[in-house]
Parts: sequence; structure tokens; C-alpha cells
Amino acid sequence: MPITDTELRLIANAAIIGDSSQPVNGYQPTMGTELAALEERIANTDSGAITAIQAVYVPADDFTDPAAVHTFSHLSASIVLSRQRASEGLFPAIDPLQSSSKMVTPGIVGDRHYALAQAIRRTLAQYAELKDIIAMLGLEQLSPEDRKVVARARRLERFLTQPFFTTEQFTGLKGKLVSLKDALDGCERILADEFMDPPESALYMIGAVDEATAKAKASAKASAQPESAQQPAEEEVHAVDDA
Repeated sequence: MPITDTELRLIANAAIIGDSSQPVNGYQPTMGTELAALEERIANTDSGAITAIQAVYVPADDFTDPAAVHTFSHLSASIVLSRQRASEGLFPAIDPLQSSSKMVTPGIVGDRHYALAQAIRRTLAQYAELKDIIAMLGLEQLSPEDRKVVARARRLERFLTQPFFTTEQFTGLKGKLVSLKDALDGCERILADEFMDPPESALYMIGAVDEATAKAKASAKASAQPESAQQPAEEEVHAVDDA
């Protein structure tokens, strides 16, 4: 049940006609209770259930904005789209650190899935903390363990991309369906450093993680062909000179 328009109107209209004698960052002081009155109506009962899918605009990408804080506090799961990831060509451009779900618990998704999700978030969070150091001092100044963390995180970021069927005509990449088992297996093997030899690009826009090995071999073969193609041309030039 999309209620985005209703919610945005509630916040905007209340901010305009509400009590603005003591505004909180431009919002009315009662915004929290008014928003809660709407959100708490979306609940499950013995006789039925309501599920709301809400598109939330975060002003200036500021997650500390009062409207965003009050809205996200009522959501059981959130998928946060990232401008930064989109600019890097990482699609779907979902921020795995900002996104969350209250259903990711061992009792619901299982122990293995939960443990892998936490390990992935931990690795990506460590990489995010190291980005400033890398920008100032360079990757070479990191400790060997930190460099491994960076390598794992960058490979995870690329493996978590996926070519969509709906974008085939725009990207030229065939869409792929990736099962949950293949996704978990791939992340687990990347965290275990099984794919340190193939380049990062081999993990970009693939399906199952084993495709990375075949993609890396095909890329190496393609790069080697021009070198071999030059040899006959050089031999022909020598033959002409001799003549």
C-alpha cells in the first residue's frame, strides 16, 4: 500500500499550518506524534495485515533530518539508494551500510545467513573508515591486514552488483537471476580470500561467483591476442626488408 503522498502531505502541511512558535529545524514540534498516529495504523491483526511500501525522500541526503529520523523509526526494513554508488557504476545502487532490516535475525534467516550479513557489513564498514587514510596517504601505507580488508570489501562491492533484465537494452549486458544460495556462497568465498587472484573487475555484473574465474580467463585471453597478432606483421616486414 503506497502511502508516500499522504505522508509527505502530512509533514509538509503540518509544517505550514501547524504551531511554528517553536519549530524544530523548520518542522512543527508535534511532527513526531502526528507521524506516529499515521504509521501506527499500519499493523497486523488477527483478521488481516497491512504492508506499506514507502518511498522516503531524505532532504540533502541528511539522515539526521527530523522528518527522516521519525519516519525511519517506524519502518521494519529500509533500502537506501546511494548517489555515491550510482556515480561509481555500482548497480543496484543500494547502500548496504545504511540499509537495514529487523527481520535479519538468526531465528528468521538462519545462523549462516545472519553471520555472513554481519561479516559483510563489518568488512564494508572497515573499508569506509579506511577511505580517508587511503585518500591522504595511499593504499601502500596501510598494514597488510588492512590491505586485505580493502581487497575483500572492493570485491564484495562488485559482486553485489547485478545486471537486470529490464536494463539489457541500455547496458548491453544480459540480465541474470541469482539465487540466495549462490549469493551467500559467493560472499562467503570472497570473505575467505578465494578470489584474490582474479581482478576486481571480474566480479562486476556477474551471476554466480564462479563466473568471475571464467570472465578473468576470457579477459586475459583477449588481452593476449593483440600481442600474438603483431608477430606475423613484424615477420612480414622483415621479409620485405630482406627482399
